[in-house]
Amino acid sequence: MMIIIAIEHSLLHKRIAIKILLLFGCSHYKLSFLLFICAMSLSMWFTNCMACGLMMPLVKAILRELEKMGIMETNEITVATDNSEKQGPRPTDFTIFYFLGIAYSSSIGGMATLIGSETNLIFKNYCELIFPESPKLEGPHLVLLTLPGVLIMEMFLYLWLNFYFLGMLRVRNYTALQTTLTGDEEQYIKILLKTQYQQLGKIKFHEVAVGAVVILTACLQAIISSTYLNDRKEFVSYNVIKSSTPSIISALILFITPVDLNCFRFFRSNDDSEPLPSSPSKGCLTWTLVSDNIKWSVLFVIASSTIIFEAMKESKMSDEFEKFLMMFSNTSAPVLAFVVIAFCKIMTEFGSNASVMCCLLTHVARVSVSAKVNPLYLMLSTAVSTSLPFHLITGTPANAMVSAYVNMPPRKMMIAGIGPSIISILTNLFTVCVWSKAIWPDIDTYPVWTGTKYIRDL
Repeated sequence: MMIIIAIEHSLLHKRIAIKILLLFGCSHYKLSFLLFICAMSLSMWFTNCMACGLMMPLVKAILRELEKMGIMETNEITVATDNSEKQGPRPTDFTIFYFLGIAYSSSIGGMATLIGSETNLIFKNYCELIFPESPKLEGPHLVLLTLPGVLIMEMFLYLWLNFYFLGMLRVRNYTALQTTLTGDEEQYIKILLKTQYQQLGKIKFHEVAVGAVVILTACLQAIISSTYLNDRKEFVSYNVIKSSTPSIISALILFITPVDLNCFRFFRSNDDSEPLPSSPSKGCLTWTLVSDNIKWSVLFVIASSTIIFEAMKESKMSDEFEKFLMMFSNTSAPVLAFVVIAFCKIMTEFGSNASVMCCLLTHVARVSVSAKVNPLYLMLSTAVSTSLPFHLITGTPANAMVSAYVNMPPRKMMIAGIGPSIISILTNLFTVCVWSKAIWPDIDTYPVWTGTKYIRDL
């Protein structure tokens, strides 16, 4: 969140936004496709929080430029009242459309790799711990297993959000008519954008410094491994540094790095007639900027959603979830997989995906052994379902960040998430029941490597 503030303070996002509009035009259909695909691709190699955070200032700058040219409105025009002043400006459907799109896309893209989603790494490590003789799940296997479903969900997400918010495929829809431009309007807007880009001047040191730190953060997050379970059922790290370390280091660098190079004038000789600077150089990030612009409520939401399922696990309340799933143990494997996918999809709306995964995965493993179903069948169902919260801000930091960033009404997210939720359940069912057989041909048979002695201790 501090890095997002630094990007906005440097106006780097505005320069990139105008360049994107010049290259791809102002069509909402083109821009939304580009931004959603970028968020999905970034989240495959970074955490979904980082991927969404990098896209948020860019989307905000693009929408502001479109608003300046009269193409759209970012906030609703309402009559000022005491209550509305406390709540702040309400975003229009155009704004909600873009920010929900990047939040949902960042959650979907992370499913494809071990790096992008912590649930995939937990799934891999739990399988190796509980069932040591089970087939090893490596990174390429996981990409082949989940990437088709990720692409299908992203395609339907794009169509659903465009249909719901922009009126795609709806006849004589007012919002759909607003998204179209004539040829003369497009030419006029292109001239305005070129003028605005020229007014920005040459790239400043402030922009270069912030951009370099952002790239450094992204690269470090992509190469640092997360946690795994050791033989004592404790979470330990592959490396001394953890995945949160790059963000902390980068924030400190932004506090230290000046916005210009005026401070180096002090190293000149005394014979130089040009006077020395009379004030210190400001940093790319200051505490005043952070305290005034950061959404502190998001931190509390993220923290509470992280510990809620840990508390359920410690209090043994999660055992009730296992009893519920055992009610379906006598059904066929696809039906049981559907129940697990739908149940985990609902649970992940109320807590962070990693904590939900740790809370439920061992119980799902026990259910699979009791039902004589391949454990990979149901554990994979849990892994792919706990990565996709679409209704509540407690499900993932990305949802909480975009909601606070544009003051989004919770009702909008809850209703807009209906389509992606249905699509994700059906797509994950296809991935588990059909596509997984291409990776593990015997996944629908009960394996010989399954043993209860590994589960009793968990």
